[in-house]
Amino acid sequence: MVDTCDLRTPAGLRDRCALLVVRGALNRRIELADLDIDDVDVEDAGVDLWIAYSKTDQEGKGESAFIPADLADPRYDPVAAVRDWLRCLHRMDVHDGPLMRALTSKGRLQNRAAATARGDYVTGDALGDWVRHRAYLAGLPGWHLVTSHGLRRGGAQEIADAGGDPTQQGR
Repeated sequence: MVDTCDLRTPAGLRDRCALLVVRGALNRRIELADLDIDDVDVEDAGVDLWIAYSKTDQEGKGESAFIPADLADPRYDPVAAVRDWLRCLHRMDVHDGPLMRALTSKGRLQNRAAATARGDYVTGDALGDWVRHRAYLAGLPGWHLVTSHGLRRGGAQEIADAGGDPTQQGR
């Protein structure tokens, strides 16, 4: 699915970032949708996310999630993906607020501040749509059944299959 992301376009950069962050941190889609740019710390070793509130943290104490770098191939490296998306946002004069943004078909930011209750924050459903669209573009059988939760579950299964403990990844 990452291979369908055209890294010359804002949507491709955004979707690659979303796919690799959700998979790497084992996030719920709403946790990614709620992330602010200031909640993301990118280092050469990996990406550190501050999840301020989640389904398992109703009181909003917050928790950190670290995604290690993947130096084997820069296309699949979460560090490169987040840096590329942040550079794209900066070129669009976005330096704070939501990390994940709605884009027009021409790759421009959608101004949603007054249009929705979430303002410029996308919904979990929007993230699910992006994932499903990438599954469609990748030609995956049953693409319409692919969900962002599948990335979370698949990442956890991959860690377990390798003999690791998926509860030690993400949060």
